[in-house]
Amino acid sequence: MLNNQRISEAKKRTVRRNRLNWRWLFIIVMLTAMISALAVMVLPKKYTVKDGKADLTIVDFDQDKLVSLDGNWHFYWNKMLMQENASNEQSPIPDSLMKVPGIWSANEGTNYSKQGFATYRLSLEYPSKLKDPAIRVQYVANAYKLYVNGKLVQEVGSNLTDKSRFKNDDKIAIIELPKDTQKVVLIFQVGNLNCATAGLRAAPVFGSLKALEQQHMNLLILQLIFIGGVSIFGIHYFFLFFMDTKNKTALLFSVFCFITAARSMGWGEIPIQILWPDVSAEIRMYLNYLTGYNYVAIVILFVQSIYPLEVNKKVMVIFFVPSLVFDVLLMITNPQLMTFYTNYLYIVLLLQMIYMIAVLIKAVLNKRENAILMFIAACVLIWAMNEDILNFLKIGSYYFSCMFLFGNFAFILTMSYIQARQQAANHDKLIEYNEKLLEADKLKDQIMATEMSFLQAQIKPHFLYNALSAIANVCEKNNKQAGKLILDLAVYLRRSLEFNNLDKLVTVEKELEFVDTYFHIEQARFGQKIQLHKEIEVSLDIKIPVLILQPLVENAVRHGISKNEQGGTVTLRMYMNDSEAIIEIEDDGVGIDADKLLALLSEDAPMQGVGLHNIHSRLLKLYRKGLSIKSKSGNTLVKLSIPEVLSYENSSCR
Repeated sequence: MLNNQRISEAKKRTVRRNRLNWRWLFIIVMLTAMISALAVMVLPKKYTVKDGKADLTIVDFDQDKLVSLDGNWHFYWNKMLMQENASNEQSPIPDSLMKVPGIWSANEGTNYSKQGFATYRLSLEYPSKLKDPAIRVQYVANAYKLYVNGKLVQEVGSNLTDKSRFKNDDKIAIIELPKDTQKVVLIFQVGNLNCATAGLRAAPVFGSLKALEQQHMNLLILQLIFIGGVSIFGIHYFFLFFMDTKNKTALLFSVFCFITAARSMGWGEIPIQILWPDVSAEIRMYLNYLTGYNYVAIVILFVQSIYPLEVNKKVMVIFFVPSLVFDVLLMITNPQLMTFYTNYLYIVLLLQMIYMIAVLIKAVLNKRENAILMFIAACVLIWAMNEDILNFLKIGSYYFSCMFLFGNFAFILTMSYIQARQQAANHDKLIEYNEKLLEADKLKDQIMATEMSFLQAQIKPHFLYNALSAIANVCEKNNKQAGKLILDLAVYLRRSLEFNNLDKLVTVEKELEFVDTYFHIEQARFGQKIQLHKEIEVSLDIKIPVLILQPLVENAVRHGISKNEQGGTVTLRMYMNDSEAIIEIEDDGVGIDADKLLALLSEDAPMQGVGLHNIHSRLLKLYRKGLSIKSKSGNTLVKLSIPEVLSYENSSCR
């Protein structure tokens, strides 16, 4: 009946989990839709620049607050077009039209080298009602000067044409444009002498100064919220690993969260500059590449920790070696040099992504728990990672930044949910395990009760017969003594049969009373031939297991001194040794043969040794230390120790 109830509860839990899976899947879809909608809202409206000219006078900046200057700009290769020439209506004939956003080495119909310097030119008109015109510039690879109507307004990096002194940089610049005119000429002098990509990788954004600053602040807050949330997940799962170091899944997920947070510090609105205003572009490049090289590898390790049977370890090694090689090269070279090898890195990342998807498809086909949800979340993550790759491969924009942030956050949120479900499942298993332990504990009590009954059955019938015979003989001589012996026998029988828990603890005083009662009855049979000598040097209030002393004294009488014609003495000693109570029962009887002594406490103990074996087993269960028996002709010593004894006042019976 209990098993049927458990099966029913397990089925109900499975149904609830499946419902939660579909609900969470719906949340992921809705979150993705909201992310896409938000990205569209953040994206500035694209304006197509044609032949180096942009006429924004027809744009309603009350509705479309920001405009991205995408299109074909005038391009002058290996020329630093001077501002006085650039501002003239008759500008020099361009070498080509350059697509913005983009990199000049990948422009269609041209064959410009990756390194060099050039000039971008744009003639820009905007409406007079725009009171605070401004332009936002970012992702110019890798240093530039910006002239507006012949006036230098911004310089990022330095020494654009001198390779030995060239210094690159990449920071956000929001630049006010002239208010007294609605027509300006923008000249970008761009230099790249140390990296593999160059040009206006993101189109400048035009709009009101207030709108640009507000957009920057909104995006920065959004990015900081993302970094903070991801970091909290990382700290939480690191502490889970710290509390249980066997939980490798928590450690890997924590590392993934920290890598994601660190990667998000150096791009987009560059939040790292809040904590470190003077951080160099080179350090940001190190941060970008170091996190990028290991990003997918950590995700694969995380997937392996959840579905180890679906992952081939040899294939894992093949995929991880390139990531390690890139890490080593980055440490011994510089990030600028590594830009020339990024295409190889992207191939490795693509193969790693394909393998991760293959592993998750295999997990889905094998019907692993949470596999479908994991697969969908991984697809969202891969989509976000590809956006990130496109961002650094060719162009950068708000769209890519938002997709990376929200794609990663959706994945992290889903993985947290899956791990929470696994913890809930483990909790259910723990409850079930505890229930089984309770049943096992009840079974143990039944077994112990059976052992108690077995021990009680060892009150030999001939002992009762002999005791009653002795009492009958005393009745003829001394009625008063006979009455006392009958009372002793009654006490003995009651004490022998009243214990229903062998784990119970009693005071030394009560155990000694039981020993005295037993010995009085035996002396009625044997007279003064047998003697009991007690050397008690412990407190009578300390507690010891029940039915320990009397069976050992009885064993010494029955098998020791009673078989000696002259009788003998049983000596009971109790003393303290540090925190242990030492108990010794010694007799000067006939002793025990060596062969019999070896088998006495073994599993195959002879029937006459069952009492000793029972006590020995109980002591092993309670204290992991049983009886010690030494014997020779004329002497037998049984010794045991009770560790960490408790007094009657400060302890309770178990």
